[in-house]
Amino acid sequence: MNLIIFEDHFQRVQLKANDPRAQHLRRVLRVRVGDTICVGFVNAGRAWTQVRELHTDGSLVLELQREEPSPELLPIHGLFGMPRPHTAKRVLYEMACLGLSSLHFFPAKNGEASYAHSRLWTEDLWRERMLAGLEQSFATQLPELFVHANLADALAALHPMGHKVALDNYEAAKPLDQQLGFGAQNASLALAIGPERGWASEEREQLRAAGWEFAHLGPRVLRVETASVAAVSLAAARRGLWTQPTISQSDGL
Repeated sequence: MNLIIFEDHFQRVQLKANDPRAQHLRRVLRVRVGDTICVGFVNAGRAWTQVRELHTDGSLVLELQREEPSPELLPIHGLFGMPRPHTAKRVLYEMACLGLSSLHFFPAKNGEASYAHSRLWTEDLWRERMLAGLEQSFATQLPELFVHANLADALAALHPMGHKVALDNYEAAKPLDQQLGFGAQNASLALAIGPERGWASEEREQLRAAGWEFAHLGPRVLRVETASVAAVSLAAARRGLWTQPTISQSDGL
């Protein structure tokens, strides 16, 4: 992990020996007293902390030294035909890494009804995957997540988005980069990615009726998580949303 995530802000905190964060700091990073560690507070900022104490029982103490902002979420929203749980975990992780503003899932016609009853959704395990994405991406802003009962509800939730594009291998006339054009940098964009077996004809009709355009990513059939990363990356680059590199300085602690 590139960032140690905390739910709540602190000035000084003691991590118990059985806390996975303490175990990572000791076993992987092999921290010593005086080392600086970057942490993040969910939906807040990042902070540089210093290791103040290492106890023989395996616990340790971190003390906040300096705070800094975290990357903002992209004005991009994702709509996903609910894939199998294993694939959904990858999508959640990657989309949190990339920083979408919101993720909307619904049980698709060509998916399995059982997917919606997975522990991933019913026990909020989805949040663990998204937090892991934040740790990887050195960010703290958690995308909103919505699990809709059907496509109609999902489309209603995304109706206000300024530009709505659904990926489709078979009925799209234009590639995604052409369909996106050069929209305003901060204009909202919604991207829809179908389930593993693709969109059903009824779903295509619903998308068109709701004002969605169709686009493709070329002749190759991609996995859901691959198509998701490719589409968001292309959209972010096309709209100039990725002009800044990772910026964080620990000097002066």
